[in-house]
Amino acid sequence: MWANARLAICAVLGLATAACAPAKPAESPESASPTVSVAKTAPSEEPIGPDVSSPGDQFELSIGGKVYSVADGKPFEVQLGGERFEATVRSKQVLHYQGNGISFRYPKEMTLEDDRSTGVSSVTVEAADSTFLMIQIYSIDVDPDTLSQSLVDGIEKEMRSRGGQFHPGSGTTVTRRLRGENVEGTRLEFTLAKESVRTEVYVLRKGKHTISVLIQRSDDDAILAERRFKVITESLR
Repeated sequence: MWANARLAICAVLGLATAACAPAKPAESPESASPTVSVAKTAPSEEPIGPDVSSPGDQFELSIGGKVYSVADGKPFEVQLGGERFEATVRSKQVLHYQGNGISFRYPKEMTLEDDRSTGVSSVTVEAADSTFLMIQIYSIDVDPDTLSQSLVDGIEKEMRSRGGQFHPGSGTTVTRRLRGENVEGTRLEFTLAKESVRTEVYVLRKGKHTISVLIQRSDDDAILAERRFKVITESLR
């Protein structure tokens, strides 16, 4: 399954992050961070939010003290100053991320996770299928060529250890639009658990920082995944 490939990628990037991050001094008992215990609560019978799978109303809109119950994309009437107007509320199809010195847009059906660590921060955007993209921002001094080769070698080694079979021609150069310019990277193609997977690795400079961009999807999800990747990579700044 493609999930195996995703776990392997995260393992490789986790090792790269640990290797590049500066060593932390040992904490004394007095300086160690306190441990916080959070008690589990029983699930409530009340819904957490609107049931977006149902055709019913999903939002409450307050205008001039009057509350309207409305559904995404469904027209409704609003009365203002004695006049009636037709209005429609639509959720954004594309969301925006800004942080860690970068910004980009991404499709709303994807989930984003922001992990900030000393020296290396990671922003992961993924969908329910095999669409997966991770951006790592290195605030420490890292040679782009060395980092790129280390990531490629690490991915190959990890995939082979999990039974991955690399395709002929894997490891060739690929180009994508990143930060407003064409950037060359490395394309890896392999089969893992009977699933054909494509991974791309890019490393570039942004001021004093080094940025790595890792893109992965299965061949089965290629069309939809590439549309999503284009939204992210072409808006990355």
